[in-house]
Amino acid sequence: MSCWERLGIEPTDDQNTIRSAYRARLPEVHPERDPEGFQALRSAYEDALRQARGETPASHEQATLPSANEQAVQQLVELLQDAARRFRPEAWQDYCRMLDQLPLDVLESIDGPLRGLLLSNGPLSHRCVTLLTERMAWANRLMQLPFEEAEALDQFLQRIAEPDPFDLATLSEWPGVAQVENLWYVRTLEHLFNNRPLQEFRGWCSLHLCLPMPADPAYYPRLYRQCTLAGVALGDALDHYQAQHDATPNDLDTQYLLALQKQHHDQDALDLWSRLWHEREMPEAAAWLLAWCAHHSPERLPLLILAFNRSQSALGHQHPLDAYHLADGEPAQNPQTLARWQRAAKTELPPLARTFVAWQLGDSEWPFLAELLGAADEPLTRLYRQAWLVQRGDDADLEPLLNLQAGEHPLDAVLVHGLQHHARQQRQWLRESPALQALQQALSTPGAVLPEALRDNTVARAQMLRGLRRLRRYDQATLQRLGELLAPLPSWLLPSCLQLQLTLQRNARSLPAIPDEAAARWHWQRQTLLLLGLLEQPEQWLEQLEQTLAELPTDAEHPAHAAKAQLLAAATTPRRWLLNLDESDPLQGLIAAGQVSPDILLDSQRLPSVARLEACAQQYSDALTSDPFGQMLLDALLHHDPDLPQEQRSQALQRLLAFTCPGTWFEPFREGLVKGRPQNLAQSICTDNGLVFATMQAIFDGMRDLLGNTKPHLPATSLLRKLQKAKDSSATPPAVRLAITLLLSRCERLLPEHAPTTWRSQWQFWRLGGRLNRINFSLQTVAVVGAALPLTLLADKLSSNLALAVLGGAFLVLVTCLLRRLHDMSRGIGTLLMLLLGSFLLPYMLLILFFWPGDPLPNRYGPAGGKAKTATQGLQASLRRLNGVRG
Repeated sequence: MSCWERLGIEPTDDQNTIRSAYRARLPEVHPERDPEGFQALRSAYEDALRQARGETPASHEQATLPSANEQAVQQLVELLQDAARRFRPEAWQDYCRMLDQLPLDVLESIDGPLRGLLLSNGPLSHRCVTLLTERMAWANRLMQLPFEEAEALDQFLQRIAEPDPFDLATLSEWPGVAQVENLWYVRTLEHLFNNRPLQEFRGWCSLHLCLPMPADPAYYPRLYRQCTLAGVALGDALDHYQAQHDATPNDLDTQYLLALQKQHHDQDALDLWSRLWHEREMPEAAAWLLAWCAHHSPERLPLLILAFNRSQSALGHQHPLDAYHLADGEPAQNPQTLARWQRAAKTELPPLARTFVAWQLGDSEWPFLAELLGAADEPLTRLYRQAWLVQRGDDADLEPLLNLQAGEHPLDAVLVHGLQHHARQQRQWLRESPALQALQQALSTPGAVLPEALRDNTVARAQMLRGLRRLRRYDQATLQRLGELLAPLPSWLLPSCLQLQLTLQRNARSLPAIPDEAAARWHWQRQTLLLLGLLEQPEQWLEQLEQTLAELPTDAEHPAHAAKAQLLAAATTPRRWLLNLDESDPLQGLIAAGQVSPDILLDSQRLPSVARLEACAQQYSDALTSDPFGQMLLDALLHHDPDLPQEQRSQALQRLLAFTCPGTWFEPFREGLVKGRPQNLAQSICTDNGLVFATMQAIFDGMRDLLGNTKPHLPATSLLRKLQKAKDSSATPPAVRLAITLLLSRCERLLPEHAPTTWRSQWQFWRLGGRLNRINFSLQTVAVVGAALPLTLLADKLSSNLALAVLGGAFLVLVTCLLRRLHDMSRGIGTLLMLLLGSFLLPYMLLILFFWPGDPLPNRYGPAGGKAKTATQGLQASLRRLNGVRG
C-alpha cells in the first residue's frame, strides 16, 4: 500500500493537504491500542512529505530498518504503554536524556510525532509530561507552527500547567485500566469543582461507582474540603475535621468546615453556626440558622431576621440636616434583610410572628400590637416586645435591653445579641441624629423657631418626625414648647402620641408619669397604645382587640381607663361606636378628626364639624368627581364658613372657580355661589344631571338664609326637615349629601346654647325669655284664671281699686304666658302685640295658642318643650325624630 493510499488522498505537492489528511486519519490509530498502525500511518505521512519536497523516498529495505527518529518515537510509545513507568518522573527524565543524544535534525523530525502522541494520548501525569515539553521547548515555538497546531498545543500546555491531583507515582503498581479509571474520576471531580456549579459536583459524587482511590494521604484533605464546601457529607471528612477542631478549637476554617459537615446534626451544628455568627458574623452562618429556625422554631424566625440585620448607616459623624443618606432617618434595613422578610411572608408563621413580618414589610404595626397586647407574658412575647421597643421606644426603653439575659432556647442568645446591637445603634441615632439635635436645641432656646429644613418637606423633617413618633411622655413645659414649634406643620403630620398629649394639655389633662421599673413601664405603654390605636385606625383596632379588650388592665388615672369603660359600655360594633363619637369630648374629638371618609361622615349620628368636612373634600376629591354640582355646593359652603381658617377657605374658593361647564346659565350660577346668593336651577338642568329639583331648591333656600344676609338666621324647621330627609336618602349623590351635612352643621352651630329646662322653670312666669309648651300654657292659663276670679270677687268686697289691681296682675301673668308660648313658636313681642290688638276684633283669636304646635327644634329661646336630652343629641337627631327615623 502506497503512502497516498494509506493517507486516503491523491498524490500531491501540497504539504498542507498532506498534513490535513494525516490529522484526519490520526484518531483512527491510537498509539497504545494500535502501535503498528500508528507507525505505518506515520511512515506514510513522512514519505508523502518527502515526495512533496522532491526528495527520493526511502527504499523498502531501508524502511524496514528502524531509523533513529523512529526509534525515539517508538520509545515514547513504549513509555506511555508501560503502566509501571508512565507516571514516574525518573522514567521521563531518562527519556529526555536519550533525546539529548540525538542530532538536531532528528529532533526536528520527531517533534511533530511526539506532539501528536501526547495530544492524542489518554490520562497523563502533568508533572511527567512537563519534563518533555520543557525539553522540546514547545512553549517558545508556538509562533512557528500553523495556527491549528499552535492552538491545540497551547491548550495542551495550559492543561498540563495544572498540578496533578496527587502523586501519580503511587499508581505505578496498579494495572493500566485501574490507573486510567482512577485518574479520569479524580480529574473530573477537580474540573467540576473548579469550573462548574457545585450542584454538578454533588451530583457526580452521588453516582454509584466502584473505583479504586489513590493511596496518597496528602490527597484526601483537599478532597474532604471540596466535598465539604459542596455540601457532600463524608464520614471520614467529619472525623478529620473533628480531630482538627479538637486540636485547634479557635481556627476559623476548621470551625466552618466542621459546621458544614455537621449541618445535618442539628444540635452540634447549631452550636457551631451560632459561634461562627457571634465571633465572625459569617453570612453563611446566618443563612443556616435562618433555615434551621424556619423548620424547627418558626415563631422565632422574624426576631432572628431582625437580629441578623446589619445597617450600613454611618453614625458618629456630624452631618448636615439635608444629608441625602439620612433619608431613612433611623438605621434602615439592608437589601438582604428585605429579601428575607419577603421569604418569611410566604412561610407559615404563628399570628404574632406573621403580623411582625407584615409590619417590617411596610404594613400597619397595629395588627402586631393587637397580638402583642393579647399574648401571654412569656419569654418569647417579651422578646417581641423588646423588638418593638427597639424601633418605637424611648431612650430609657433601650437601656434594659442592653442588660437582657438570654433564655434557655438555643437561639435566644443569638436573638438577644442581635437586639442589643440594634439597641446600641438606635440609642446612638437618638443621640446623634442632626434633626433631633436641631429640635432639641430649638426646645431649649426660648423664642427660637424650627430651622427651615425641619419646617419644609425635606429629609430632615421626616427624620425629626420619626424621632417624635417614639412612645414617650413629655412634661408640660416641653409639651407647650413643642406645640409652639410644630404649629407651622400640618396637624396630620404630627405623630398620634404627640397629638394625644397636646389635646389632653389643652383640656388641662395629661398622661400619668412613666414608671422606671420595666413591667410597670410596659403597663403604662400598653394603656397608651390602646388610645393611640383608636387615634390611628380605630375601626380595625377595635376589631382586633374584640376578644382581649375587657382583659386589658387599665389604671383609673390613665385616660385609657375611661375610654375602655366607654367602649365596653357601648356593647356595639366598632363602626357603630365611631358613628356615635362626640366631638365636644377631647379624646373622642381627636379620634373623630381622623375619620373623614364620606361614608363615616354621612352615617354619623351627630353632624360632623366643618374641619372634618373640609378634610373630606381635600382627601376624597377623586371619589366625589362624579358629582360636580355637589362639589361646587360643598366648596361654596366651605368658602363662606367663618369657622374655617382663611387659607382653607381660599383653597375651597379656588376649587370652586376651577369648575367649568358649557351653557349660559353656568357662569351666573357659579357667581351666585361665590357671593352666597345662589340662583335656582331650572328643573331640566337638575334632571339632566341626576339631581332632584325639590332637594336643590331646599338647599338654595337654606344657603340664602344662612349666607345671603348680613346676619344669618336659621331656616324654617320644615326646610331643615326636607334637607335632613334628602341627606339620609341614598338616592341623593354623595357630594350633595355632604353639602347638606355642612349646611345642617352650620345651622347647628348657629343654635344658641341654653341651660337645660325643667317643668319647674316653665312655671316661673317671671322668666320672660323662656319657652312654654302647649300643655304647660293651658295649665298655667287655667290656674291664673281660676285663681284670679275668686280673688277679684273677694277684693271687690273690700275695694274696687283692689279688685282692679288683682285683675291687672292676673292680666300681666297671662301676658307673660302668652309671650313665652309665642317663644315656643319662634315668635316674639311683635306677634304678641298683633294678637292683643286683634283680640279686640276677634275675641277668640288667643285660643289658637292652645292648639297651634310649637317649634319642635331648639331656638334662641331654649330647647323644645324643655327636653334637655333631645337638645344635647344635636340638630340631626331632632330632625330625624321629626321625620320618623328611628335609631
